Amino acid sequence: MERALLLFEDKFPCWDEETFVLAGENLLLLGKLEAAGLLARAGGGYVLTKAGEKLRRKTAEQSCLPASDIGPFVPEEALWRNRLYLLMEHAFIGQYGIKEYTVDERFPVIPALARDELWVRENGTVSYIWQEHPLVRSLIERFPKWGVAARGCAAPGQAALDDWARESGAFTQELRFDLMLRSRYDFDLYRKSQQEPTDRFKLKDADRLFFHRARSTNETLDLIGRLHLFLLANRRVYIPGYADIDSQQQENWTMLVLATDGEKELEETASVLRGFGSALIDPARPLFIVGTSIERLRMQNRPEYTVYDWFCDRTVHIARPDNA
Repeated sequence: MERALLLFEDKFPCWDEETFVLAGENLLLLGKLEAAGLLARAGGGYVLTKAGEKLRRKTAEQSCLPASDIGPFVPEEALWRNRLYLLMEHAFIGQYGIKEYTVDERFPVIPALARDELWVRENGTVSYIWQEHPLVRSLIERFPKWGVAARGCAAPGQAALDDWARESGAFTQELRFDLMLRSRYDFDLYRKSQQEPTDRFKLKDADRLFFHRARSTNETLDLIGRLHLFLLANRRVYIPGYADIDSQQQENWTMLVLATDGEKELEETASVLRGFGSALIDPARPLFIVGTSIERLRMQNRPEYTVYDWFCDRTVHIARPDNA
């Protein structure tokens, strides 16, 4: 029973019956741990009490396992991310490859731009305008090399970006995703590829799926614009030769996955965003935007073999660079 406490960790501090079962644990343990005063109800699930945290650390130490500090968290949000992660783990096998998931990952975006500097909405149409901002123009001028043509040239990297930021007065803001997947395919082949020392976010030779819990349209439009800017930095600063084409000359998929609780909510979100057409991805091609829901993932009774199968057959397509 005590070892079940090890499931409660930094990125997964809240659990419920469904997530316990998805993780292969006996859901009856939750009741026993609560009765023992080790768990308390919060956010629709269970979190550690002080006694539970003390025993978790003791159990980890006895098992020679790390026990990272659990920082502040919102139980409902933590439980939702936990559920999304576990359902996605069951959504496809990842045949021949490796699935690298992170929860609540945060990325720096520079320059930091306000909503009215990112996009405008006129006559029912959205246009992204960040490309016209003086700081973005300055960044592009400082780092002009990108794409396959940049291979063989040293990538500028973080130090060069920091120098530009100091000179230009640009600030950084945070881009946060509920779930992130780096899907590394054909691991045996790609493990021999040379790593790029400037690849700060480990995006080379991987399909990248950024998961966002979609709520308001404006919040989602903000996030899309900031994702554009994050991709711009990777294309010109961190991995300019490999941001979109991998070391084996295959296209890397960069995908924003908008996630909702139910199918009705997903349908409404997709309908609104589809109305904006290719404007959602034009400044950041190639970029895919798709949708899924907790309800949809629960209804998937068998896993697909690869991320491609899951993407093609199990998601709602909102914007695609190959047919937009």
